[in-house]
Amino acid sequence: MPTIKITDRLGANIDVQLAPVSSLLKYVRDLPGLILQGGDIAQLKLLSLNDPAVRSLAPSLSFQQPVSLGTSAAQLTIGADAGASFLVISRTAQNTALFAPDDYGANIEIPAAACYVALGFHAAVNAGIASASGALTFGMTATSGITIQSYRSFSVSPDAVTLIEALGRSIGEFVIPAAADDLEAIPAGVIVTINGRGSLRFSATANLLAVANPLATLTLPSPAPALSIVQSGSVKVGASWTVSTDYQVRVQKVDARHVQLGWYRRHDADFSVTASASAGIAAGTSDTDLFSSVIGAISADARADFDALDKAGVSTGQAVSIQNAVQSAASRKLELAVCAELSSLASDEAAFLYDVDLGTLGDEGREVVGAALAGDLSRLADPARLPTGITELRSILTRARASRFAWKVNLLGIFNFGSISQLALSGTVTFTPSTGELVIADQATASRIQTAAVNFGADEEKLRHVMAESFLITAAYRGSQSVVSPPELSSSHVFFRLDNSAGPQDMRRYAAIASALGLAAPPVPDGVGDFGRSSVRAETHYDDRSTRALFLAADGSPRPRGEYEAAGRQAVALLVLPDGDDAFRLRPVTDDHLWNQMKDLGPANFGQLLPQAQADGVRPDYLAIQWWAESMRGAAEILTQMSRSAPTDPKFEKLRHDLASHLRDVAAKAHEQFGTPWGLVAMFLVSGMTAKPAVEIVAQRLVYSSSQMLRATNTV
Repeated sequence: MPTIKITDRLGANIDVQLAPVSSLLKYVRDLPGLILQGGDIAQLKLLSLNDPAVRSLAPSLSFQQPVSLGTSAAQLTIGADAGASFLVISRTAQNTALFAPDDYGANIEIPAAACYVALGFHAAVNAGIASASGALTFGMTATSGITIQSYRSFSVSPDAVTLIEALGRSIGEFVIPAAADDLEAIPAGVIVTINGRGSLRFSATANLLAVANPLATLTLPSPAPALSIVQSGSVKVGASWTVSTDYQVRVQKVDARHVQLGWYRRHDADFSVTASASAGIAAGTSDTDLFSSVIGAISADARADFDALDKAGVSTGQAVSIQNAVQSAASRKLELAVCAELSSLASDEAAFLYDVDLGTLGDEGREVVGAALAGDLSRLADPARLPTGITELRSILTRARASRFAWKVNLLGIFNFGSISQLALSGTVTFTPSTGELVIADQATASRIQTAAVNFGADEEKLRHVMAESFLITAAYRGSQSVVSPPELSSSHVFFRLDNSAGPQDMRRYAAIASALGLAAPPVPDGVGDFGRSSVRAETHYDDRSTRALFLAADGSPRPRGEYEAAGRQAVALLVLPDGDDAFRLRPVTDDHLWNQMKDLGPANFGQLLPQAQADGVRPDYLAIQWWAESMRGAAEILTQMSRSAPTDPKFEKLRHDLASHLRDVAAKAHEQFGTPWGLVAMFLVSGMTAKPAVEIVAQRLVYSSSQMLRATNTV
């Protein structure tokens, strides 16, 4: 039987027999000897594992020359210096767990009458094959290297084996789990971990709930066409994901037949997720794949929309533009779904965990296991289609599908056209990079939100402002009954933002949005300096009843200007952090006397009441509140008169023109602060909180989704 020689610095040596299943035989072509450092073989032959002195020993091992591991081209290289480690992990009163520190979670308890012997190797990944999917890479990259650790349990009873015997068995039966056959070779009870930085890939189908958000723009025809849309519908997409982070592949041989195979993210590691949704649109035809799915989901007459696209003959350039926008929007939404699940993993949860029954595992299952160990989990993604012998225990993808994320489709100007096809043909299809929302806008609106960056979606700063403005216009038109829409169809006031590096104060401001909308705010954990790349999305859904409540009291009279002013001030008070760097903004909106003094003096003279820096800081709040109160009161007065006239009355048409003129003036003077959370909260408060709020925050170290968030039923 083959052997490997271990020598110490004193010249003593032993020969360790290698089992036929040893990975040192399977994956190493020229196996050099090992050098024991930090101990001598003669001493280790005398010490049994139950000897207290064993706990203080931490001898190291090194190969006499670098070792290349791999089935063909060298995939891993173990250096000659400090390439291996050897450690006895005993149970103590202070520590009863195997992994200390527990960087990955799901720690394993050390039995009372046992200890673990850990044998590890640190290897570099050959840069030439770092992107390959073959054995021994585990999806990890050349820059990180891989640490492979094997943990074997031994008894510490009076007849415990010696330390040198434990070392010999650990080396002789050392297995690297690179294929299904290796899982069978691992002795029962042994745990093998592979740590490093790399990328996991997986693919599946998912259903997104497309939710229409119909919004009006300034120019509205008379009469306005009836909307041919429904609120929501399912869109099936094919998708693939790549997750890059520090992770651990853990193989636990539960018994002779069963293996638990898991992937764990390191708790403090950053991560990135990329997703790609399948999409396509053929020029000159309605064979649109993903875009046709969107139309089919939210169109009240999809066949008519498809016919309109056929007759119009979509140009090649327009087809490519639509394809890029829809695909990018869906991809971003899918990224957020998986990011949310990764971030919300409990400290003891695997991202992916499977039970492998080696007794029933067939050829297909072996292929699937081999691909997964190489970093491609695609064929494990669907629990209903797993090969015989593999059972899913936990998966972030399964949880993401069950979370049922909605996909908002914002229809800017739909009230002018009635149908999705006509809006798309006359305008532009784009998306929001922060949240993955689809935006279909008429040409006039599209020209306001376009960005200079190619294929990078809308300019979000401009889009936030335009969408807030469009919601106010929509609310006024719906309140005046100048538009025809199904009574169950709601419109949404939306705020969204992406921060590449959100700090604690940023996250507390986002949490304050939820609280201001009457939702249970997420607790922001202490001690986190950077929450990583973070996106926030807040919205309020308004039907006809809640829309009219924005302008009219229960008796049909216009809301007083003072109500708007009070709601605007309250919104500032709810959103500004009392200990934030702009906390000085709270005093003017909570102190009635100071507020009245500010009104008497005018914004140019606030310096007489406040230090100049504070005066400059509160001036935008004051101007935004005054603009909003005046705009809403003016619209309310016109809507009150319209509610007292029949739509067929010539007076109604004149009032309708007056409303349009007023809204044009409102848009021309719109304060940029209306596109911030302040505008969202102020409108919500003045509606009597009758709108339905929803907030979603997805960060690497905090995930929040309100219970009222619209969600889809995700099935395969």
